[in-house]
Amino acid sequence: MSMAAANERWWANSYLHMEAEGYQYDRRISGWSKIPDPNPDPLKRNPRGVFARNGGLMVKRRLTLAEDNVMYRFAAARFGKKGARGAEHLLPLLNSPWWMEENRMFLLLSRARQAGVGLVEMARRQLALPEEWTDADVIVRVHIRPGILLAAHAGPGLTAEGGGERRIIAPETPHLLIDQIYIPGLGRHPALGSAGQSNASAWFDANTAVAFDPNIRGLNP
Repeated sequence: MSMAAANERWWANSYLHMEAEGYQYDRRISGWSKIPDPNPDPLKRNPRGVFARNGGLMVKRRLTLAEDNVMYRFAAARFGKKGARGAEHLLPLLNSPWWMEENRMFLLLSRARQAGVGLVEMARRQLALPEEWTDADVIVRVHIRPGILLAAHAGPGLTAEGGGERRIIAPETPHLLIDQIYIPGLGRHPALGSAGQSNASAWFDANTAVAFDPNIRGLNP
């Protein structure tokens, strides 16, 4: 009998699936409501609002992750736990649904070197990470806890816009796409309530969490 994923209930949540595919809420409105319909014709405007799609990934498959999967993500160091050190400082940075496996991280590093650009710039290009969305000034690496299985959405990223910056994942160059991973049950989506951080602590082995500066010379041309 196969072991069930620890996040199976979140996997089945349609709102989290929508977030994986890039559907956004308006965070300026209390309670994170749908974004108001911008149709200039009031007779055609949906009074209940709409979902705007920005970023996310093209869901291709279900991926099962376990302790033998080393996970990486680009994050903003300023969101680490203030006044804490080591793994404890990194705990808030683990609470994100957006990750990469180790082989994708090495592929990203290889492409940055081949193109002669910085690793952060290549991450912004290949993972569609506008500066408004993340500082991307730290890489976090962590192992999944022994005995934990996680179900994830996996597929290539989609175009993202933020702060007037547009990062395009070009469908005409599929050989350059890098699969990204969305782990339902992590993050701060309203469908989670406040469960994201506790899930991150339960699913990731914080003792293995390490942070790297992506701008150091050894990782860049």
